[in-house]
Amino acid sequence: MSEAKVEAPQSAAPVRRIGLKHVIGYACVNFLGGGSTTLISAWLMFFYTTMCGLSAVSASIIFTCARIFDALLNPIMGFITDNFYKTSIGRRFGRRRFFILLGIPSILVVFPAMWLPGMSLGYYFLINLLYEIVFTMVIVSCVSLPAEMTQVAADKAKLTGGKQMCGVISSTIAAFIPGLMFGIYGQENTIAFTMTGVVYGIMMAVSLVVVWMWTYEKRPEEVHVFSNTSSLKGIFLSILSNVKQALKLRAYRLHCVILAMGCIYKNLATGIFTYFVVSVLFVSQQDAAWVLGITQMTSFAALLLCIFLCLRFGAPATFRMFSVVVAIGCLGYFALSRMVGMDYMTIVLCIIAIISFAGRAGIDYIPVFQLPFMADIDEIVHGERREGIFTGVNTLFSRAATGIEAFAIGLGLAAFGYVKGTTEQSEFTQEGIMLIAVISPLIFLGIGWIASVRLKLTKETHQIVCREVARLKAGGKKEDVDPQVKAVVENLTGYSYDKCWTIKH
Repeated sequence: MSEAKVEAPQSAAPVRRIGLKHVIGYACVNFLGGGSTTLISAWLMFFYTTMCGLSAVSASIIFTCARIFDALLNPIMGFITDNFYKTSIGRRFGRRRFFILLGIPSILVVFPAMWLPGMSLGYYFLINLLYEIVFTMVIVSCVSLPAEMTQVAADKAKLTGGKQMCGVISSTIAAFIPGLMFGIYGQENTIAFTMTGVVYGIMMAVSLVVVWMWTYEKRPEEVHVFSNTSSLKGIFLSILSNVKQALKLRAYRLHCVILAMGCIYKNLATGIFTYFVVSVLFVSQQDAAWVLGITQMTSFAALLLCIFLCLRFGAPATFRMFSVVVAIGCLGYFALSRMVGMDYMTIVLCIIAIISFAGRAGIDYIPVFQLPFMADIDEIVHGERREGIFTGVNTLFSRAATGIEAFAIGLGLAAFGYVKGTTEQSEFTQEGIMLIAVISPLIFLGIGWIASVRLKLTKETHQIVCREVARLKAGGKKEDVDPQVKAVVENLTGYSYDKCWTIKH
């Protein structure tokens, strides 16, 4: 396809330094990306099944469909924002920042509307789809901002690091809000949930105002605009092609197993936590909210430890270490389920939950750390850099995995006879919730463990691949490859060495 350039950059971009306000501005998007996810995972399904009369299966279908829809919407939204400078609105308000601006009133209306009691199944289905549209519209627009704002690696690190720290802060705040509302309105009052939605909706809207005010993007004249634009059909075909090509790489296939199992586990752990604490341990909803908030506060220390261990031992080995931590937490939950009514139950629960969610924080970070290595491994096969392919496929897998988690919780609760509209459940149902909380994480992380054992990706093997790429780029001959290097390349790529450095697309 020929690409006729309609408009080229007319002037050099001014060099702007990334200051503290820019870091804060970009980081604030995680009030939507991090905090809202924690709040929804922990409380929204619980609200629908206990306060709104929805069955567990119906609620799970809502979340599953919404998240699968979000997975498909991501590349479409990316296509729209990339080309939005072709419109007069985009040239006036920005191709990325226009959608951030549009997200401010949208999130202020849609998020609280998700927490209204007494509505129909169709209403909850529609409002969750609308939320995913707003969520994707803003998040996809913001993902591109570091590349738009600076070309300096250190400044990009400031922006992304600030965003990650804000994720911990926003998740902690979001986890505490329900506890405050239960204390004010009572834990059996639906107004407590509605006000949770209102309060955090306002916080997200304010945070997006900060994002809009303290970030910037490239000017229209700095962006190359092409007259021939891919069709939506072309986007979908490209997605399928990218998935196929990415999954041919052995290391990435194993990475995706670790990613998917970790995503399913981390959302399941948060989603079932409320049911387990309230219906099995008979801890109040307010105390459950406090415990969840404390675990979010302490997860930052686990994140720092995980980063250190990944650098020291590699991501696969670190995954296994944190899986052991999760297993210890699961055993603690099982022990608590056999000691209902003990003194200091909430304190002991808090200690065990801190251990469990520390493991969850590590499991959550490991795929993020591991992803950049995939493009290096892929380069020795295809001879080109294709980071975008792996990022896009990662998004599809992670969002699809969260949809599977919601459906798994719904089916599990239904299978064990969960009765909607009440926190008091039969002994059979309590045992079922306990099994979901204790056994399911071990199953999913066990599958991830097997993949991590097979993935021989360490900083040493990664450097071997990078050095071999550098040797080949410098004109080195393939037949001169060291046998050890050849074995490492074949193990990580899944290709015969003879078929590497020759495939072009």
